[in-house]
Amino acid sequence: FGLSLLNIPEPLGGLSEERSAVTGVLVAEALSHGDMGQAVACLAPSAVATAISLWGTEGQQQTYLPSFTEGDVPAAALVVAEPVPMFDPLDLTTVARRVEGGYVLNGLKSGAVRGAEAELLVIAADVEGRGPSMVIVESSTDGVAVAADPGMGLRAAGLSRIQLTDVRVDEDAILGSPEDYRTMIRLSRLAWAGLALGTAKSVLEYVKEYVVTREAFGEPIAYRQAVAFTVADMAIELEGMRLVTLKAASRAERGSDFAREAALARRLSTEYGMKIGTDGVQMLGGHGFVKEHPVERWYRDLRAVGVMEGAVLI
Repeated sequence: FGLSLLNIPEPLGGLSEERSAVTGVLVAEALSHGDMGQAVACLAPSAVATAISLWGTEGQQQTYLPSFTEGDVPAAALVVAEPVPMFDPLDLTTVARRVEGGYVLNGLKSGAVRGAEAELLVIAADVEGRGPSMVIVESSTDGVAVAADPGMGLRAAGLSRIQLTDVRVDEDAILGSPEDYRTMIRLSRLAWAGLALGTAKSVLEYVKEYVVTREAFGEPIAYRQAVAFTVADMAIELEGMRLVTLKAASRAERGSDFAREAALARRLSTEYGMKIGTDGVQMLGGHGFVKEHPVERWYRDLRAVGVMEGAVLI
C-alpha cells in the first residue's frame, strides 16, 4: 500500500510533499535486493499511480487515484513493450485510431506485470494525430484479452500479453503529451537501473561469502588471484552503475534535462548488470547453474533490464 503513496502528492491523497526520483531509485534498489520479480510486482501499481499523478488531468486524477490511496490498492500495469524484434518504444505497432467521441485501439502488448489481475492499464500506443502516447484502458473494456506470457526471469511478476481488438476509449483516456511519454520512458529506464542495482548487489554479497567458504585444493578459492580480481571487478562495476543512476535521478528530480544520463544508466545497468550476473554464476561453478543457489535466478532476472520497457516508474 505505502509504495503507491510515495510519488502521489499530499493534495491528491499521497505522502510526498515533493516528488523524489532519487528516493524512487533507492526504493527500487532495496526491493530488488533478493527478488527482482517480486519487486517488479510490488512496484507495478505504483507506476500507474505515479504516471497519473504526474501527467493526468484533474478528471483522471479524481477518477483513478483514490483507489491507490485508500488502502486497497488495485492491480494495475504500465504496458509499453510489444513482442517484436528490436522493439523501439517510439515506433509502436499498437495504434489508436481516432473515431467520433474517442479512439479505437488495436495491437498486441507484452510484459504486462500481473496482467491477469490488473484492473487498470496504461497502454503505450501510436495515437492518430499525436504519435506515441499513453492511453488509460480499464481491463473490463470490450476487446481486451489477457494471456500468460512467462519469461526466463521475473517469474514472480506474473507477466502477461494483452491483445487489444477494437477497444473503444473516450477522448479523455489519453494520458499526458507525447513529450510526457518520452519522459516516462526515461524514468522507467531509471527504475529498471535501480532494480539492477539491488539484484547485482545480491549477487556480489552472495559471491563474496561463497568464495571465502568454498575450499579447493586445501584453501578457500578466494585466495586465487583470478577469483579475487573478478569479485573486485564486480564491486567496481556495481559502484559505477550506482553513481551514474543516482546522477540521472538527481537531475530528473531537479527538473534538469536527464536524457543523456538516463541513457548512460540504462547502458551500464544492462551491460554490467548482466556481467555481474554472469560472473556470479561463473564464480560458483557448477553450483551457479543449479537452483540450490539463488544466483541463477538473479542472472535470469538481470537479463530483463536491457529488454523490458515500462512496467515500473520512479
